[in-house]
Amino acid sequence: MSENLPTTPRELIEALVALDTTSARGNAPAIDLLERVFEAAGATTHRFDEADGKNANLVVVFEADADGAEPEGTAAMLVDAEDPERRGVLVAGHVDCVPVTGQSWTTDPFEPTERDGRLYGRGTADMKSYLAIAAALAPAFRAARRTVPVYVAATWEEETTCDGARRLVEQLDGLGIRPAVAFVGEPTSMRAVPAHKSMNSLRAEFRGIAAHSSLLPRGLNAIRYAAEFIDFFHREVIDDFRENGPHDDAYPVAWSTGGVNLISGGNAVNTVPAHAEVHLEFRALPEIDPETVVARIRAKVEEIDAAMKAAVPDDPADPAAAREVGATLDPLNLLYGLDGSPDGPAATAAVALGAERTEGKVTYGTEAGIYEKAGMAAVVVGPGDIAQAHGADEYIELAQIEACEAFFRALLEAVSA
Repeated sequence: MSENLPTTPRELIEALVALDTTSARGNAPAIDLLERVFEAAGATTHRFDEADGKNANLVVVFEADADGAEPEGTAAMLVDAEDPERRGVLVAGHVDCVPVTGQSWTTDPFEPTERDGRLYGRGTADMKSYLAIAAALAPAFRAARRTVPVYVAATWEEETTCDGARRLVEQLDGLGIRPAVAFVGEPTSMRAVPAHKSMNSLRAEFRGIAAHSSLLPRGLNAIRYAAEFIDFFHREVIDDFRENGPHDDAYPVAWSTGGVNLISGGNAVNTVPAHAEVHLEFRALPEIDPETVVARIRAKVEEIDAAMKAAVPDDPADPAAAREVGATLDPLNLLYGLDGSPDGPAATAAVALGAERTEGKVTYGTEAGIYEKAGMAAVVVGPGDIAQAHGADEYIELAQIEACEAFFRALLEAVSA
């Protein structure tokens, strides 16, 4: 019943923000709404539901249909010069959002509220507004005679794992969709951000043997070995990044960063600790391959694992635990960096459509690196300010909504014959 659907950018933003799609709940309600809106406009949609029943990806297709007319001007930038079969643009974003737990909001985070030229609500900046504006223009994109295809994608769990975007790359390939350019709509105040660091998180576990602390030789102290690992990671990996580079002054922090940011372990103050677990992360410049960093970390964990096994006492206080002694590393999430240029094809196309050119690069991660890894030229460009994302009283300036709508209308004009 399309007559009941929101149709304007503002209506769609408010409708999406009103849906609680925090990652634990899943993004399905927002996908339901977007699917109905695009289908009401006559667009071709492909929905990919996850087995958990809570999450889904949505791919919307506006194929080229201008009777063979060659793209010109900005539209020609949306064709890969080296691989002309790779054509068109992917307008990509996520519709999950971070929780509001423990935050003090002035108004209900899921009841969009306007005041002082701003629209408040969870997801207004990060990043439901972007996809809402694209969806509002679906009838116009459907009616146009397009010289290159335009694709819209909404993904799940960007805020936690980015697995939705990884799955999307496979789904696009299955559909035979090969965009040349990806516009990823994270909040950049409509600046065409060409690059960002990778974001990588890991967990290291150390399993020792519990014993009364007065009987120290019968135990094996897991925290001691965890401390050795923590010292290694900070001194030989993170400090090395800072001291020896590479460095890139286009970033607010010019070198790769990281740290052990969460640790748990131990039994009691008078007990040799049987277990310790540390969570660590590093954010690397895009020219650094995260896998090589992980390989260094893994080598150290394997060295500690061997040392722990060699230190098992002959008469352990817990023989069963003695058989499980060791150290292991579990990579939780490796998110590619984005290694574009302000003069590259994606950023150049975005600027031609009205985005602001910038040579600045950002330290936060996005799905753009995944799309670049899949062969697209990618740029991060979207309404709102990253400073407002994730916090209490998240908002987007109404002027940013207008700027994003102008950007999409420029895209519509550019791809129309």
